[in-house]
Amino acid sequence: MKSRERKGKETGRRIAGLLAAKGWRTPNLIARSGLKQASVYQWLRGESEPRGVALRRIAQALEVSTDYLLGVDPPSQGLTDAQVASRESLRLCLRDLGIGAGHPDYLMYQEVAMSDGAPKSATGWHDLITKVLPKVTGHLRPVLRSSRGRRSSRILPLNVPRLHATRPKRKKS
Repeated sequence: MKSRERKGKETGRRIAGLLAAKGWRTPNLIARSGLKQASVYQWLRGESEPRGVALRRIAQALEVSTDYLLGVDPPSQGLTDAQVASRESLRLCLRDLGIGAGHPDYLMYQEVAMSDGAPKSATGWHDLITKVLPKVTGHLRPVLRSSRGRRSSRILPLNVPRLHATRPKRKKS
């Protein structure tokens, strides 16, 4: 019986931690999951553990795996609740976008997910990946060598308007 109590408290701690990481309150979770208020509060207090359909609905609302909620997700051990919320919502977003481990930006997304300012929802990740990052990376381009073999005069590979249309002439010595 002690083991079941401990598991219930740990699941409640995970749910509460994810709520805090996402900036939600308990009513947000109740509304998003469609579960009974009394049940959600019991889980948060660790009095019982969600099972079956309820577990799946809590996981879907929080955008995490059921394995994480139950404490059987080894990769999440040692991560903060905010990092788990970000990593798990990124996982869902990447799955929806069809982006896998072979994608050129996959590792970058994984690294960003571990930062403090990373999105904590799949919608936030979707907006970042599809709207924000294309605008940012659209300004970047590789530094190319000119046809004469000289290196481009631009140091940063940014696509910014030049202040001077022509180069100033050098003084003859």
